[in-house]
Amino acid sequence: MHRPRRKLRAAPPRTLSDEQIVAALRAGDDDAMTEIDRRYRDRLLAYVRRMSAGADAEDVVQDVLARAYLALRADDRPMALRAWLYRVAHNRCLDLLRRPAPVLTDNIEFGPAAARTAISLGEQVAGRERLRQVVADIQSLPDQQRSALIIRELEGLSYEELAGALQTTVPAIKSLLVRARMNLARFADARTRAEEASLARFLPAPAGA
Repeated sequence: MHRPRRKLRAAPPRTLSDEQIVAALRAGDDDAMTEIDRRYRDRLLAYVRRMSAGADAEDVVQDVLARAYLALRADDRPMALRAWLYRVAHNRCLDLLRRPAPVLTDNIEFGPAAARTAISLGEQVAGRERLRQVVADIQSLPDQQRSALIIRELEGLSYEELAGALQTTVPAIKSLLVRARMNLARFADARTRAEEASLARFLPAPAGA
């Protein structure tokens, strides 16, 4: 059945809701996909980079948006665009994570040169080490915990939206987030204890010991 084309030019694209953008895309207006790309590409890139340590993030997001275009044009069912895009990205990240894990790199961007010169080398090294530790801790979380935590922190999705994105229940999402944060706290505590134990070896024994 032929559907009339609904053009975004009737209203500024940035003023339209996600639902209106999806309706326009389904009505045959490819400009709507450009608006979806503008709204969500950077967000999806941030999510994929945190889920997969940056490996192939640009390719993954391009694939997610291509899949979204085809799926949205082929399906008239109501859907929450933001949560649905994260569901597609989550599934693609799981595919990516089934490959051998990439080596975590030290690719950190700093601010302008004037700001860089004001930071001591020791502070830079310490900052990089802390960042590596946080990234490593997040990467150590189980897939579902990591995904739930990253999407929640990036987008602030409601429990209901997050449950839709990860195809689970609200109680399960709450449990995933609690366990993820408990695990991160446990990782940090174990690291602190290890550092204290290592430092203790170089300290003089207490008098009378």
